[in-house]
Amino acid sequence: MSKTEYTYVNEHLISPSLTCPICLNILEDPYTHTLCDSAFCRSCLEQLVEANCPICRSYFDNILPIDYNRQLPKSSRLIRNMLDELLVKCAQCHTIRRRAEFQHDCQPMKNSSSIKTEQSHIFHLILSAFIVLLSILIIYYNRHFVFEPAVDRRKELINDIAIDIDKFLFDKIYYLIAKTIEYSIPIFLLNLFLWFIVLFYGDRFTSKTASRLLTKFIEISTIVILIGYSVYY
Repeated sequence: MSKTEYTYVNEHLISPSLTCPICLNILEDPYTHTLCDSAFCRSCLEQLVEANCPICRSYFDNILPIDYNRQLPKSSRLIRNMLDELLVKCAQCHTIRRRAEFQHDCQPMKNSSSIKTEQSHIFHLILSAFIVLLSILIIYYNRHFVFEPAVDRRKELINDIAIDIDKFLFDKIYYLIAKTIEYSIPIFLLNLFLWFIVLFYGDRFTSKTASRLLTKFIEISTIVILIGYSVYY
């Protein structure tokens, strides 16, 4: 049974007499070291260099320290019973038991923060799907008030002004593209300048991902401008 497998419940209320004077933790496998009846963890005693009590400093002659530490008398039954009655909480399943009955089979519990994050993620997915579905339903049930009046209005304009709206819009778009290509050289130089700025100083003002995306966008727009310029002229 390892100390890392559990934590004590209300450890600050535990009597100091159940604390090891060497490691200052709750006694584990307690043994009595000397005539002063001081209790210590067995693992702490086995690490002592000299065969003397850390409290009263009394020695035992003609006994090697390591042999002495292996032949220690156990602490009184009262101390052991008090230790066995302490409540401990499992670090895996958070079950609270008496220390004497700690051995049990348990399943590790998920971290509460990870559970909340997972629940929040699922909630946002459901909410997003609901909003998309609601938007589709609204558009579908209101199609008669949006799309059909627009189609009727288009027919009225064609009949009234005798102009093909589609051709008119196409001409406007073509004119806009032509004007953009006409000023393609200044735009190309501007894109080239921005590309150098983002390439050398982008990481200082934004994240690497945003800087990389901005660089790719400028490169693609520059290529499109050059292609449009070559085709137009």
